Amino acid sequence: MRTNKKRIIGLLLIGLPLCLAAQAPKDSVLRFSLAEAKAYALANSPVIKNAELDLTSAKRKIWETSAIGLPQLSGKYSYSYMIKIPTIYKQFAMAGSGGQAVDLNTLKATSTLDITASQLIFSGSYIVGLQTAKVYKGLSELGLTKSQRDLNESVTNSYLLVLVASENKDLIDSTYSNTLKNLNTVQRMYQQGMIEETDVDQLQLAANTLKNTADLLAWQVEITERLLKFQLGADLSSRLILTDSIKGYINSLDNNSLLVQDFVVENNVDFRLMDTQAKLMKLNLMLNKSAFLPDVAGFYQHDKNFNTKAISFTPPDLVGLSVSIPLFSSGMRLARVSQARILYEKTLNTKQQTSDGLKVSYEQSKSNYLASVNKYNVSKENLKLSEKIYNKSLLKYKEGVISSLELTQAQNQYLQSQTSYYSSILELTSSKAALEKILSKYNQ
Repeated sequence: MRTNKKRIIGLLLIGLPLCLAAQAPKDSVLRFSLAEAKAYALANSPVIKNAELDLTSAKRKIWETSAIGLPQLSGKYSYSYMIKIPTIYKQFAMAGSGGQAVDLNTLKATSTLDITASQLIFSGSYIVGLQTAKVYKGLSELGLTKSQRDLNESVTNSYLLVLVASENKDLIDSTYSNTLKNLNTVQRMYQQGMIEETDVDQLQLAANTLKNTADLLAWQVEITERLLKFQLGADLSSRLILTDSIKGYINSLDNNSLLVQDFVVENNVDFRLMDTQAKLMKLNLMLNKSAFLPDVAGFYQHDKNFNTKAISFTPPDLVGLSVSIPLFSSGMRLARVSQARILYEKTLNTKQQTSDGLKVSYEQSKSNYLASVNKYNVSKENLKLSEKIYNKSLLKYKEGVISSLELTQAQNQYLQSQTSYYSSILELTSSKAALEKILSKYNQ
């Protein structure tokens, strides 16, 4: 008995670590190219999931509205017990066919079942409501498309921001490392009395500035990575590895194909949203007008009384037609129609304003992109020149031709060129994403 217990305990001790290892969460590593990151975001972002749920809800709304005009069937069961039988019942209590009087106590308890079938024949509000549900579904589809494109733009900008911050940090780290080497050399030269203390202080100041910049960039990389993971809908504690590079992305840019595209405002998602809003306001106007029309419905009702001795004046089968005609509302319906017409006219004005605004936005986005391309080219050339100047100044300083102050000035110029260069990259990628977004067509 004890041997069996020991075996069981031994098996549990062996199996427990295996179970825990199987249940323990593994370190999540996300490795994405830009295209993969956008695809992952579209599949996992809560924003897109909510937009998809809105679309599903809109589809269900169409069926809900459609069902109003389809046959309806309802049933009602009731049970009643009369504590005291009314006098009028006693007057109907006559002798039966066998010559015996009806027992009044049998009339106290009554149970009935009513089944009613109805069919809407005509309703102006139903017709308009059905059209509105379909338009609302289209609005949800447009909302999903807009959410997807907004997310693509956000993920693109954040992805490239992480790349830029990481590359900039690596460059600053390299410059800081070289500055520390120069500082060590200068300190030895000062100890030997070959240079003044000011030269050492000058390089120490430059090294401190670079260290501070490197720490700031390291923090920026961490924050931008967390922002990207948030937009992707990924676990914030996961490790993120980006496989694309800034150089590869810029080399893949096709400026000509982007700039020669024609902008058709009717294909823009924002315009389509406004156009759909105008359709909804028009349907709202029609709905208020339909309040002047009658509603017609037909019905069939079957009544079953389970107490065969009970006295009932309700026919067992009944067929009917109901017509509801609006007659007089003291001008309330006219006022509602007038308000709906005003809302519709306002929406048409906003729609035209949206169209004109999108045309201006397109021209501005195109201009910004052209300017950012030119700025990037200039910043790239300036970075090469400043790096060349800094390297030559460094050689001259080691040869004793220039002072540490002149070397620091060349280094600062090089750092400013780096800042301008990476800033121009962000402007280029951001302006490109904005232009692509406004040019993207909505395919229904």
